[in-house]
Amino acid sequence: MTDMYSGAKKKGNRKNGAAGSEIEGDVLSIDCRDCGKIPDPGSAECIRCIVSRISENGCAVRIRLRTGRDTEISGPAAEVLCELSFIDRSASSVGVRKMRRCGSCRYSCDRVVGIAWGAFPSPDFAGARGKLMSFRPSNSVCEVCVQKTYRALDQAELSISEVSKRVSAMADGKGA
Repeated sequence: MTDMYSGAKKKGNRKNGAAGSEIEGDVLSIDCRDCGKIPDPGSAECIRCIVSRISENGCAVRIRLRTGRDTEISGPAAEVLCELSFIDRSASSVGVRKMRRCGSCRYSCDRVVGIAWGAFPSPDFAGARGKLMSFRPSNSVCEVCVQKTYRALDQAELSISEVSKRVSAMADGKGA
């Protein structure tokens, strides 16, 4: 990852239908022409894409959605998107050190957190906890994993709640 003020470029992964991205100076440019959809920074799909590109490239002061007519996001809105990216990375990194058998478990941290993030930017924490509640750990390794997953979900939910309060205050004109 590059320092957001270094001026270095980093190209994002261009998966099928995914927008490419690069960071230059304090601007993250997302090439929305690659995804084939009209960018709408207020839509859940667009927010998911922006947050994903921030996760790949790092935070930026300004975010530019490149199309025939560019859209730029800056100030508190860009800060909120960077916060969402941090929450996403934090929750997703909980299950990084997994054993081989954990990777195939239907109740692994990755899969349970994936349930919550499937509805991002309005994560389904209740659905993820519901899936986890139906699991009965058979050993101490599974018990520890389940507890870590609950803590990750709790922390992510608290963080999303704080970001939501901040966004509501911005919308009401009460500042960030």
